[in-house]
Amino acid sequence: MPAKPADAVLEALIASIKETRDRGVEPLLIFDLDGTLYDNTVRTLRILQEFAASHANTYEGLVQQVAGLASQVMKYKLSDTLLQVGITDEGLVKAAEAFWFERFFTDDYVTYDLPTPGAREFVEALYEAGGVPVYLTGRDAPNMLVGTVKSLHRDGFPVGTFDTRIVLKDDFHRADHDYKKSVIDHLKRVGHVVGAFDNEPGLCNLFKEAFPEAEVVWLDTSHAPGAPDVRDDITTVGDFTPLIP
Repeated sequence: MPAKPADAVLEALIASIKETRDRGVEPLLIFDLDGTLYDNTVRTLRILQEFAASHANTYEGLVQQVAGLASQVMKYKLSDTLLQVGITDEGLVKAAEAFWFERFFTDDYVTYDLPTPGAREFVEALYEAGGVPVYLTGRDAPNMLVGTVKSLHRDGFPVGTFDTRIVLKDDFHRADHDYKKSVIDHLKRVGHVVGAFDNEPGLCNLFKEAFPEAEVVWLDTSHAPGAPDVRDDITTVGDFTPLIP
């Protein structure tokens, strides 16, 4: 079957939530965080601004170059982002990447992320209808659990209650795809997945294969290079506002 129009997804999900509840089963909704519920390009921009300020005496003009960046032009790879403002020096790029890597995957910096437009309202509508949000993210618990919970709570997402779930990796080095795939069997045991939302096409395809009756939505924000095409029966949006009629 072809993908549903974006403005029909919410109604379909609410109907599925009710039907699942009527069967005495928990209706689960999988939400990724980075690139899905949250815009993490702001985190990268903040780190680059700090890098430029702390290396201003070493690299002349760096502060002015970084000031020319805006979060909406951030690329998946940091080197491609820097290229947009003319930063190509190999030593400088490597130094920036090391500075970024030490900070990006941490509690302190994850709180700079901003919610994707419409995300809170959409999750809240499904939660109020009886859906159980499952925040299934590639972030790891040792380095990012505290900051993740703090951000979700600050931004008004349902979190920390018996009818919500938050699932982070136990090991930073574990591949996101492999980790999320390993969670599928558990989700099948504890409830019925009625919807899934992710910015990685491959993961959206994985969820649709695992949960064929679910409404799966691809957030076309940013994704890893070389990603597969998303399936024809998966709805595509740029943010959550088209999903709220």
